[in-house]
Amino acid sequence: MIFSIRAEETDADREFIEGLNPRLTEVIESPAHSKGDVELFQDGYTATSWNSDIGKNATFIAIKECGERIGYVNVREGMDEIAGKKCGYIALLAVKPEAEGQGVAHSLVNEAEQWAKKMGYARLALDVFASNDRGLRFYEKAGFRYETIRVIKRI
Repeated sequence: MIFSIRAEETDADREFIEGLNPRLTEVIESPAHSKGDVELFQDGYTATSWNSDIGKNATFIAIKECGERIGYVNVREGMDEIAGKKCGYIALLAVKPEAEGQGVAHSLVNEAEQWAKKMGYARLALDVFASNDRGLRFYEKAGFRYETIRVIKRI
């Protein structure tokens, strides 16, 4: 599949991004939260992509030659708590099901890495839900390594 990547530009891009929220929530199995809680969280978190309060950030869209949007990544300024320095942070990454396994997510992560380097960051971080087995394997293959694991219990 031939595709290109460009910066998010239009309301249609935002609609596409928001339309992939169910794709993100379908892999989340939260032992302490309802499916409704997870969906509300995802809707709210995705909306932060356009919030100027989050500081430096960018969203990149993968687009097939025919103009169809097939995936996106939102990368922003984060904090490396151990080093006490700012870093790049992949906040959101989603690809349409039919584009999986075709290099789209890999290219989007590469775009996020390039953005982080241009911003002067030495590291790129992200969070992934423990139940997202495919995502965990993908990020490991892309060179990310576990640093913390958060556990939760409903009481």
